[in-house]
Amino acid sequence: MNQWEPAPLADVEGIALAIVDLLGTLFNDYGPQREDGRRVDFVFGASMLRADTGIPEIGETIRAAYLSFDDRPRAQWHVEADLDAITALARTLLDSRERPDTQIVGPALLEVLVRDETGHTALLAPQGTATVHEVPTPKGTCRVTVGPPSAALLLRLGLRRTGVERLKGVFDRERTLAHLVEQERRKKLGEGSVARISARRLLTETAEPRLRSIRLDGPPGLSHAELEQVATAFRVRLAYESDIVLVPVLDVDRLDGSSQPRLIRQIPLRAQEFVEAIGQGTATGHTGDRLLVTPTVRAGQEIREELSQRYLRAMAASDPFAAFMGYYQVLEYSMEEEWFQALRRRVESVGGVLERPADGIRKAAKLAADALGERTEDLSFREIRGLTAVLDRHLDIRALAADLDRYLSGAADHFATSTVPFARVPHLDFGRAGDAAGRAVLTELAAERIYQVRCAITHSKESGDSYSPYTDELALGREVPLVRIAAEHLLFPPDERL
Repeated sequence: MNQWEPAPLADVEGIALAIVDLLGTLFNDYGPQREDGRRVDFVFGASMLRADTGIPEIGETIRAAYLSFDDRPRAQWHVEADLDAITALARTLLDSRERPDTQIVGPALLEVLVRDETGHTALLAPQGTATVHEVPTPKGTCRVTVGPPSAALLLRLGLRRTGVERLKGVFDRERTLAHLVEQERRKKLGEGSVARISARRLLTETAEPRLRSIRLDGPPGLSHAELEQVATAFRVRLAYESDIVLVPVLDVDRLDGSSQPRLIRQIPLRAQEFVEAIGQGTATGHTGDRLLVTPTVRAGQEIREELSQRYLRAMAASDPFAAFMGYYQVLEYSMEEEWFQALRRRVESVGGVLERPADGIRKAAKLAADALGERTEDLSFREIRGLTAVLDRHLDIRALAADLDRYLSGAADHFATSTVPFARVPHLDFGRAGDAAGRAVLTELAAERIYQVRCAITHSKESGDSYSPYTDELALGREVPLVRIAAEHLLFPPDERL
């Protein structure tokens, strides 16, 4: 298994092997021994002591460096994992694979990783402790436990994250060392002593203390959907009484919360510069240490100032909802004006003249209808018409497609093929951007997609599409690049874009 990729949860045997590999990484023993066909025995730090690199000199250097560490355990610690327990954990992970990677399920059991979004100082339970509540349901009492995640959930988090440091954020190896050293102090163990500890215990000691979960153990017959309702009722009551907000974490790679996708334009554009600096042994600099285009101050800067502040606020947003709405407000600012200018151009195209009404710009619809011989209601201001006019004036569809392809892998395919769970949106096939007619259609579809998402996340109506906070956070995050780039095209004229 590629340790940088999430482990597939395909079968019990494969998951069990992945668990053993993960434990070997945590306990620094990649070649654990099996005892009596019942246990796996990891010797903590064994891989560092063996230092089997194939080059004796390098191996000895690694081993000597490890032995010189002041904070390493002195005893020979055997970390024991029961094979039946590993198999049971693997089966739990297999049974949970249809759920988000931050959740565990079992018969009348649901455990959900949560994040504390309490925005003020509150008297909270100490890290590492659990609080148990009892919630009555029509089928019996449900026990709700708020505290450290179970071993099964910790393992799932570790197995399903991606990247070189995928275990970081779930496990803290300094805590492992500190725990073993403290045990040696208490038991008066020294160099050469032999000690044993269970893998489950050391796993929980190694876990990041800030991680918390809500675990629901319901009466027999309580479905997972009913357990979710209990969890929501509990979280709402907790917030009402204590102003403590616990929200589900749904993205295993963003345990601190889902945020908007990032378009760090300088990285690919300066990649060659950084590579050359590394090759020459000179300082590489860093993103933002210089600008690739000099900013310009233009006439009407007071308007640009307000939009710029809204753009910066959207960029700083830590959640997709605030980001989407921030960028949308940039587009919203000039909707009426762009709608009017579009009407004026249509009237002028048939030889007419459309003056700006003195008693309100929206009155222009009646004047334009008379000049064009159309119905007023077909030309009157609607937000979707204003948004379409803004995008028609400012959005470069080909540049949008290029940005998505360059900075966000898979984003173009997402807009071309994916649906949004909380809104009915059109697809954007950027393959049609080769001619003017195709670009015009794509502009209208982009406006429709942005508008439908905006309506769903700002309105909560029982009879229509609506956005569910936290539940739909990941899906909304994938929609942010479209409205962001549209806002940037309004803010930055073509000669200032990268």
